[in-house]
Amino acid sequence: MTGSTPGDRVGGAGRPRRLPDEARIVARFKRLGPQQRALALALGPFNDDQGNFDRRAWTEAFASSDPEVIYRVIGVTGSFQGIVNHIVEMLHVGARLAGLAPTDDQDKPPAPRLIASVRDDGGLTANQAEVLTRMCRTRNDLQHASLDVQADQVYDDVVLLRKTLARLARSYVVWMERHDVHLLPRGRG
Repeated sequence: MTGSTPGDRVGGAGRPRRLPDEARIVARFKRLGPQQRALALALGPFNDDQGNFDRRAWTEAFASSDPEVIYRVIGVTGSFQGIVNHIVEMLHVGARLAGLAPTDDQDKPPAPRLIASVRDDGGLTANQAEVLTRMCRTRNDLQHASLDVQADQVYDDVVLLRKTLARLARSYVVWMERHDVHLLPRGRG
């Protein structure tokens, strides 16, 4: 980590005092679980009898003009966008703490460049970087209400997010530890 060592940052009761960026990462990291549960709740109306996200129910709802159904669809797409935004913001702060070049300037780099930089630093595998870049494209399409967004694209990326979020979080924790930023109590990583 740049600028200090853990011994330089001692708070009350001998606990390490976190720098603002570290505190921001920890706060965001703690929000991932609740955000993931919120997405699971939003998916409820689109689950089949076994509790699995149902492609057919989703596709029908995604094309619906019923305001009540649109409201439910927005719950899913909004949760998806929120989690992807959250991950990207964690990468921005982590990259800054790691001293990666794309975060040296004042402006935040575009997500694909940031993701590639974190991948090149060992924070993400090539597959994780590809998946996260794909999810960012879908997020951007949703944010700009692109007419090209297809129900299947969103369905596939929501499923992919749910399958990969825990591994992304583990990779992030390990990457930050390599840069002397410890998100979890020692021994829990």
